[in-house]
Amino acid sequence: LLSSFPTQDERSELLGAVAKKKLEEAVRAAGKAPSTKERAAIESIVMPIANHLATRMLYTEVAERARANPKKPGHQAMEHVLSSSHERSSIEARVKNKLVNIHSGQWAEEVYRKVPSKFRKILPALATQAAHSATMDAFHRLKKQMILAEKNPNFMKHLPATDPKAR
Repeated sequence: LLSSFPTQDERSELLGAVAKKKLEEAVRAAGKAPSTKERAAIESIVMPIANHLATRMLYTEVAERARANPKKPGHQAMEHVLSSSHERSSIEARVKNKLVNIHSGQWAEEVYRKVPSKFRKILPALATQAAHSATMDAFHRLKKQMILAEKNPNFMKHLPATDPKAR
């Protein structure tokens, strides 16, 4: 199960071409790219929220799938969601929407409030990268937890809740 998931290097490659192109287009539109320090500051705002949203949406999707088929074990629902590229891209798109669509709720409002106004034009490109990374990490963590839970049934009983402020 875990072997089908991309490694850190492969995740960087997946992000590469499309995300770089979108970022370059956004930078051209904004007129100036953020410095390394400014980009790190923006990422420190966006990534904890993206991680929280991706994890929450993944667990919600697994729970909904399990409730839709109550006669099948929840483990099968997890396997189905984790192996589905459609589910992964759907969650990634919803995370990005929550990060940048001001009409989608409090998360986007918080991001726009904290990100300097001169970089708001490139926020969709940065949010695309953040959503992708966060979604891939959420899938990876749940797969890892499934493997550990298979080996030790008591493993998942005392997992801490996710915190959007934690990194």
